[in-house]
Amino acid sequence: MKKKQKSRIGYRVAAGVMDVFGAAAAALAIVVLMLMLGSLVSWLRQDLAVTFADLSDNITGAVLVTEPQGR
Repeated sequence: MKKKQKSRIGYRVAAGVMDVFGAAAAALAIVVLMLMLGSLVSWLRQDLAVTFADLSDNITGAVLVTEPQGR
């Protein structure tokens, strides 16, 4: 083999190895982002439940009229 051809093969091997590492890193990034998205959705559900419970209590308290205790 010629020296120039060996050099090209070496570059191809290095490029292939870097492609494998790049694909693995991308897959890991996707998994991490999916976990973060799941965490965000979970937090949002809890937050909305608490927020609307407080609003519901405020609206109920404003609409319902109770009799004074002294009468």
